[in-house]
Amino acid sequence: MKSNRETTSVNMSKKTLAGGKNAWKVEKTVTPTPGAMENFTGGAAKKNAQEQTKFAQVQKKHLEAAKKVVKEYESSSDEEDVVTADIFEAVLKGYDGDNNDLRKTHQYLENAFQSGAATCLICIGGIKRVDSIWSCTTCYCFFHLQCIQRWGNDNVAQKRLRQADEATSPGFYTNRGEFIPRKVIPITWDCPQCRQSYIPEEIPRKYVCFCGKEENPPFHPWLVPHSCGEICQRLLEPVCGHKCLLLCHPGPCPPCPQTISRTCECGKSALRTIRCSTKTWRCQEKCQRILSCGHHKCDMPCHSPDSCKPCSRRSVHSCQCGKKREERNCSESIWQCDATCNKEYDCGRHRCKKICHPPGECGECPQGLPRSCPCGKQTSVAPCSERIDPCGDSCLKQLPCGDHLCLDRCHRGECGACQEIVEKRCRCGLNVKQLPCSKTFSCETKCKQQKDCTKHACNRKCCDGNCPPCDKICGKTLACGKHKCKSNCHTGPCYPCNLKAQVKCRCSKTVIEVPCGRERKTRPPKCHLPCKRASKCHHENPHNCHQGDCPPCTKKCALFNDTTKCSHLCEAKCHDAVLIKIVDKNWRPAGPWDVQPEVTEITKLPHPKCEVRVPVSCLGGHEIISWPCYDTVPRSCGRLCDRKLKCGNHKCEKECHTVEDPGVWEQQKGCTECREECKKKRPHGCPHPCKRPCHPGDCDPCTISIKTACHCALTQIIYKCGDLNGNSDTTAKEDKLSCGNRCIKNYPCGHRCTSTCHSGSCPNPESCKKKVKTSCKCKTKKIEVACEKLRSGSFVVACDEQCKEKIAQKEREFQERIEKQRKEEAERNRQELEEFERKFGKKKPKERKKREYVDEKTTNWKIILTLSVIVVVMAVSGYIFIFNAQ
Repeated sequence: MKSNRETTSVNMSKKTLAGGKNAWKVEKTVTPTPGAMENFTGGAAKKNAQEQTKFAQVQKKHLEAAKKVVKEYESSSDEEDVVTADIFEAVLKGYDGDNNDLRKTHQYLENAFQSGAATCLICIGGIKRVDSIWSCTTCYCFFHLQCIQRWGNDNVAQKRLRQADEATSPGFYTNRGEFIPRKVIPITWDCPQCRQSYIPEEIPRKYVCFCGKEENPPFHPWLVPHSCGEICQRLLEPVCGHKCLLLCHPGPCPPCPQTISRTCECGKSALRTIRCSTKTWRCQEKCQRILSCGHHKCDMPCHSPDSCKPCSRRSVHSCQCGKKREERNCSESIWQCDATCNKEYDCGRHRCKKICHPPGECGECPQGLPRSCPCGKQTSVAPCSERIDPCGDSCLKQLPCGDHLCLDRCHRGECGACQEIVEKRCRCGLNVKQLPCSKTFSCETKCKQQKDCTKHACNRKCCDGNCPPCDKICGKTLACGKHKCKSNCHTGPCYPCNLKAQVKCRCSKTVIEVPCGRERKTRPPKCHLPCKRASKCHHENPHNCHQGDCPPCTKKCALFNDTTKCSHLCEAKCHDAVLIKIVDKNWRPAGPWDVQPEVTEITKLPHPKCEVRVPVSCLGGHEIISWPCYDTVPRSCGRLCDRKLKCGNHKCEKECHTVEDPGVWEQQKGCTECREECKKKRPHGCPHPCKRPCHPGDCDPCTISIKTACHCALTQIIYKCGDLNGNSDTTAKEDKLSCGNRCIKNYPCGHRCTSTCHSGSCPNPESCKKKVKTSCKCKTKKIEVACEKLRSGSFVVACDEQCKEKIAQKEREFQERIEKQRKEEAERNRQELEEFERKFGKKKPKERKKREYVDEKTTNWKIILTLSVIVVVMAVSGYIFIFNAQ
């Protein structure tokens, strides 16, 4: 057991934040055991530094995790406000009608833009601009897509379950014992607001824009939320053939703004251009059509031809029988009074029982016409003075029950009630009893079926299955938590509270109304009235009414800076009331998870250092720069002094320092002395430095002796470096390095140069006088000539007669040699041909000799040898033939 022991419990509870999202709240409860605090404080100094570091790391890790969770579940009410004026103008620019017709559409647009203004009636949560929604096609109310899917699925499931329960009792019996099947209730789901019915297939499965063109429309800050940004193109209502020209929008489409040409309703006026939504118009002229009375004209203003009202002029008119006269509307000139005609028929015994009718239309006495007995089975003709008696047969008329016949004798008047004993079933169909057919049967059994609220039983005696709707009050507490539902008992969630709550700004001058229950989750309205709080600084800090502390003053201090004690005004932001954080350095954590609380305080800060720029020159006078007023002491600019030293060759390399006259750029007191060697550039070709210290003017000529070869590299020449490299005369330099002997180089023609030792290429190579031999074209005649003439190409040796004779002699010798070779080749071929004919030509016949036995092996050997010789000879002949042909 550890003496210093503690138990930590972490409670994770979902808490609804201001924007309607859920965040996790971490609560820590540290319960130390008895004596733990004493041991902890007493042994704090003995704890290992490694353990303290570990605790600090774990503490930091948990704080970062908590901040991350809070950031992920940030309130939806923190969405940035969107400037809607430009978007409204873009959406409504395609409408060319009256702005009053856009009032309802404008309201739905505002609800779509204002985050949380549109409330989902299912979850009673605000609908954000980035949420997936579904809009009812009748009332255009917004719902979260997941909420309406759950709502529709629950309604369909409940009705299907109820339909399955009712399938066990498919109907009921009437008081007549007839079986009546139950009505099949269609399975639908209703809109939570307008109760518009939809079939199960219409449960939304996808998030689409308002016009239905695009699925999952992304949120764009310059478009209406939940819209695709394209033209709506929905058919306008009432259907006129035109389509909506607004951009994709919530709510109903406004009336058709198209213009058409129509005449007035009475058709008397000329065509006029009007809006398609109005369809008709009326002129100011009277109708003047003859009314149905046939005497008067219609005085009503312009209207359709078939809608003239009845004539309303009043006059005295007689009834049809002429007994009464009354003042009535002209359209009611034909009317009947309630008097009976009571005129005698021609028989003189009976009178007319008809109500008021035109005179002379009583007709014959009905008693004198063919009549039947009361049951209608027998017909006879008798004078009107005689009465037709019953026939005595059974009546057999259909009784009111519709199932049985009257069994009494033929009688006058109505038949009595049906007294046939039948087996009757009660309305609920549970009990059976024998009763007269004319009586009804109801049992005392109470209906245990639940009413449409699915909570209360029907309890009606002998219920036929059509239970009346529940008439009790729901009484559930609404989602707002303040009021109760006053509707009749029902299934599903209650309607949202229809009352309004007020949300006020801090000064209570600006008020907005929100649905009841949303006032805590709604930001206070923006108030444009000035804040009434007193300013905490010496400035007036005008700003609008707001929540929380007043914003810090952003004006300049504009007071004399008493910190720098200069003549400049303080240009820093006002620091009379600044919120600072106070850190308690003596605070020590009571446990490894404790975090030091943040303590803030509003205090007045001293003036900061004056930052006004003042021109200040550096110590060496190199530059003038602007320094802050609080730091105007001249200082080194960091550059080199760069003043010319007395040697005239170098400049002061000391860092910017104090001088007597900053405007003079010659060496002054404080500058460094030149201690360098002379580094002036020596004449071209002299590699030796000057031995004097750094000095003004030119250096002395170089006196160092140099030993080098002459131009032709045969003789060594010694000279002073200054005599050669310091002299600008090129001819003297050339003579100085020449040994005086003949040049050992050759001209391009291959002959030796005739000049004395020199540098570079040999001069005049084209004037070589050396004798060379040349010959004519046939190489027979040869003479000597100067090299320059031969190379110039102007001298050519021509062939003479001797050359021609020699050429002809060579040609004859060549022809003789060719002829000799040809003859030798012909002779060799002749000899080879004779040899071939001798060996392989026809031989002379010889006498037959006696046949002798020849060894078979010896004969075969001879045949093979003969064939081999023939093959070799033929190959040689072919080779010779090919060689001669070539």
